[in-house]
Amino acid sequence: MTEPVIRRAESAEELFAVAGGDYLLRSDAAPEESLEQQGVAWVATDGGFAFGGSADGPGLVDWLTVIGTPETAGALLRQALASLPRRPYGFSVPRGTDMAVFDFSEPETWDFMAFDPAWGVELPAIPGEERVTEMLPSPAADAEIAGFLKVANPSHSAKPGWEAIQAWGVVRDAEGALLACGAYCRRDGGNGYLASIGTRPEARGRGLGAAVSAWLTRRSLANGDGFCALGHWHPNEPARRVYARLGFRTTHQMMSGRFEA
Repeated sequence: MTEPVIRRAESAEELFAVAGGDYLLRSDAAPEESLEQQGVAWVATDGGFAFGGSADGPGLVDWLTVIGTPETAGALLRQALASLPRRPYGFSVPRGTDMAVFDFSEPETWDFMAFDPAWGVELPAIPGEERVTEMLPSPAADAEIAGFLKVANPSHSAKPGWEAIQAWGVVRDAEGALLACGAYCRRDGGNGYLASIGTRPEARGRGLGAAVSAWLTRRSLANGDGFCALGHWHPNEPARRVYARLGFRTTHQMMSGRFEA
C-alpha cells in the first residue's frame, strides 16, 4: 500500500480547514488553543490528521490524537513521533491501527458518539427525566459525587473538581441519597460532552441512566452547543443502546494507551 503524503499544519486554521467537521476534534481539549500555542498538527492527503498540545512548552505533546483510516493513522503516528522532541505520554488512534512497532501499556478501547440536531434527530422525552436536578460543582458537591462514583462508575473519566465540568445532573431517592448522576462538561474552545454517568447498582434497570443522559444532552444544547458528544468504553452494548435510543451515533471507534517510559 502506498504511504499517504503527510505534511505538518502550520496553524489551527489550516487544520480546521481540512478537518473542521470532525466531531472528536471539535469536542477535544480546546484544540484551537493547543494548536495556536503549540503548532503541533499533521494532515494527510486522504483527510486523516493528528494533533496534540502541552502546557509544558512549544512543540511538545502530552497526548497525541490521530484520526483517519487505520492505515493512514499508522503513518501519521510514525511521522508525528519521529518529528517530536519527546515522546508523548499517550495516544488515541482508530481501532485497527497497526501498533506492533510501538511499546505501550495495555490499550483501552472506546467509542465516541455524537448527537447533532442538524441530522434532523429530535431528542426524545425519557421517563424519569423530570426527576433529574442540577447540582453545580462545589467542594461539598465534588466530595459527594466522588464517593458515589466509586460505587456507581469506578472507571469514570471526568473527576469531580475538574474545571471542565459545568454541572452535574443527579437523581436522588426520597431520603436525598444519590441514585444516579452524570456530568455536563465543556472545555474552553471545545464543545459540550457528557461524562461520568453512573447509577447505584441496586437502582439499575429503572432507566435512570437514560434519564440523566437525556437531561444532560438537553442541557448541552440549551447552552448553545452545536452538538453534544460522549465517549464510552467498548464493548459496552447496554450503554451504546441507551445512547443510540436518544439519537447519538458512533462517529469514531478508538483505542488509547500510554507509551512505555
